[in-house]
Amino acid sequence: MKEFKNKNIEKAYQKILNLLYVSLFLFGLGGVFIGYSVFKNEKVEPIFLDDIIVNDPKEDVYSYVDIISEPVLFAEYSDSVKKAYFVEDEDYLYVVIMNDNTYNDIISKEYPVKLTGYTQYATEDLKEVAIDTMNEGLEEEQFKTSDYEDLFGSVVLDLDMNPLFFNDVLIVIGVLLGFVAIIILIVFVWISIFYKKGLKKLTVEEKEKIAKEVNDEKNAFFYQKANLYLTEHYLINLTNRFEVISYKDIVWMYPFVLKQYGFKTCQSIIVVTKDGKKHTIAYMSVITKANKEVYQEIYDTILEKNSKILNGFNKENKDKVKEITNKKAS
Repeated sequence: MKEFKNKNIEKAYQKILNLLYVSLFLFGLGGVFIGYSVFKNEKVEPIFLDDIIVNDPKEDVYSYVDIISEPVLFAEYSDSVKKAYFVEDEDYLYVVIMNDNTYNDIISKEYPVKLTGYTQYATEDLKEVAIDTMNEGLEEEQFKTSDYEDLFGSVVLDLDMNPLFFNDVLIVIGVLLGFVAIIILIVFVWISIFYKKGLKKLTVEEKEKIAKEVNDEKNAFFYQKANLYLTEHYLINLTNRFEVISYKDIVWMYPFVLKQYGFKTCQSIIVVTKDGKKHTIAYMSVITKANKEVYQEIYDTILEKNSKILNGFNKENKDKVKEITNKKAS
């Protein structure tokens, strides 16, 4: 913050700026994930299955075959809903893998039917079952497992496989990162508004006075755990805002402790100013001995700065504050 040349104030403001940087980074990272996925998912034309078998048999290639008759079941997988079928086009036999829904969809159409999917290497078990099925009814010249690739090629066509599933996951991650980035950006904007609002309340003279006091090493104390400055005449709350309160404007102060399951989880100090507004300072989420000592030191120091401050939460103080703030308003 250019108004105050102070390392602690600048460091606190830098933490706020870091929210913006994190948000932009997450936006960029999410964009990279989504962009990569879209690029990988670009629609490509399938390659004729026989061309792959003959020229470059490999896995995960988007391929097609136009079949002229109903697929013939020859194998079922014990650990999957998929089944293996023989299919044929005008020239050759092929092996395809699909589930029952895909099969029912195929037989409901008129032939020829174009089947598209992704290639996978045929397993040894699949080869054996396919050859055994081919040999049924044959009395002579039985086929051997070694003949499988000559009959069907080394790859099968999986009609239900989606090797681009990982890309779909990246899109989801990219969207989630974008969503988180938006939330962080909203938090940044919200906190920035409070910072600017706190600065606008100060006159030029007050800014100069505060700038001088925060750099007074003898009378200014910065409590890092509470993100709070106590100077000669002001307390400066740097927890997600830039809030300057003059000690003379404080009329009431009391501790606030939040408990969960009977245990203290966090504590803070509530100060009420002459305008009737409540301000939460010295928020500490972890209750330790060191934090308790810092907390008590802050509390006692503020009381010493203004002996007229009403101390503690009770009905008497609450009624007195109402009188004071009502008189101030009138």
